[in-house]
Amino acid sequence: MFIRKTSIALLLAAAGAAHAEGLYVGGALGVPDYHSTITGVDGSGSGAGLKLYGGYDLAPGFGLEGGYIDFGHIKNGNGEVRSRGLYVDAVGRLELAPQWSLLGTAGVADARFSGPQGHDWSAGVKLGVGVQYDLTKSLALRAQYDRYHFSSAYDANANIGLTTVGLKFNY
Repeated sequence: MFIRKTSIALLLAAAGAAHAEGLYVGGALGVPDYHSTITGVDGSGSGAGLKLYGGYDLAPGFGLEGGYIDFGHIKNGNGEVRSRGLYVDAVGRLELAPQWSLLGTAGVADARFSGPQGHDWSAGVKLGVGVQYDLTKSLALRAQYDRYHFSSAYDANANIGLTTVGLKFNY
C-alpha cells in the first residue's frame, strides 16, 4: 500500500510541476517474461507489456522515478494470470558519449496478480539496466530490461522480467 501511495504522489507531483527543470515523463512497450509458476500457471508471458512513468533528476546522473507497469499475462491449461502494478526507483545515469547514456535502476514495486484463485497483491524489489539515446534536448529513446521479484504472490515467489523500448520527454 505504501508503494502505491508513494508512486501516485510522485506522479502527481511530476504532473503538477511540469514547468520545473529536471522533470520527465515517458512510456514504453515491451515483452514480459515470467520466470516462475504462479498458481499452477507457467509460461513465458504473452501480450504486450507496458510501462508509464514520471520522474525527477535530482542531480546530473541521479534521479527518482515512479510509474505504472503492466506485465501482460501467462496462460496454460490451468488458467491465466495477469499482473500489473506500481513502482518507485532510484535511477543512475552514466554518460558514455554525447547523446548516449547507460542506465541503472533499483527500487520497489507493488503488483496485483489476477488468476484462477482470485486476486492477490505482492510487494517486491526490482533492478534494471538500460541505454538511453538523446534524440533532442527534450526527447530521448530508451531501451531497458527490468527484473522484478515479488515475494508473496499467492504465497509464491514470482519473478518477472520486462524488456521495453520507449520514449522519455524532458521538461
